[in-house]
Amino acid sequence: MAEQKKFVPFVSPETNMAEFTIRALLIGLVLAVVLGAANAYLGLKAGMTIAATYPAAVIGMALIKLMKGTILEENFTRTVGSIGESIAAGAIFTLPAFFIAGIWNPFFTPGNYMISAAIMVAGGILGIMFVALLRRVMVEDVELPFPESVAAAEIHKAGRHGGCGCKIFFCPI
Repeated sequence: MAEQKKFVPFVSPETNMAEFTIRALLIGLVLAVVLGAANAYLGLKAGMTIAATYPAAVIGMALIKLMKGTILEENFTRTVGSIGESIAAGAIFTLPAFFIAGIWNPFFTPGNYMISAAIMVAGGILGIMFVALLRRVMVEDVELPFPESVAAAEIHKAGRHGGCGCKIFFCPI
C-alpha cells in the first residue's frame, strides 16, 4: 500500500489571521461582476467560458497585498471573485436553450424574467448542495487534489515570497 502523505497547511490552524473582511468581500464582488460579465460575453460569442479563478487570484492578490492584507483575505477574494464565472455560465448555457426550444416565446416579458431569476436561484442552491457533498473528495482528499484550487493556492503562495513580480503588471518600464 502506498505511503499516505501528511498534509501540512500553509497557514497553521493556530494562526489568528483576518480572512472574512469587508474589503476582501467588496473586491471579490467587483471581480465577480466584471469576470462574470466578461465570461457571459465570451460564452455567448464563442460558446465557451474560461476559468475566472486565475485572474481573480492574481488581481485579488495584487489589490489585497497593496492594502497589507493577509493570504487568507487573498484566498477569500479569489473565491468570491470566481463565483461570477459560474453564475454566468449557468445563465448563458441554460436560458438560450429555453428560447431555442420555443419554451419561452416571446422571451422578453416580465413573467419570463422572474422565471429566469427563479431558475438561476434554484440552480445556485442545487450547485451549493452538490459542492458541499463533493467537498471532501474534490478539495480535502490529499490523493485527489482539485487542480484549480491547487493552482490558485500556488499563485497565492508565490505572492508571499518577498518578490515584487506584480509591479510588472502595474508599472510600465
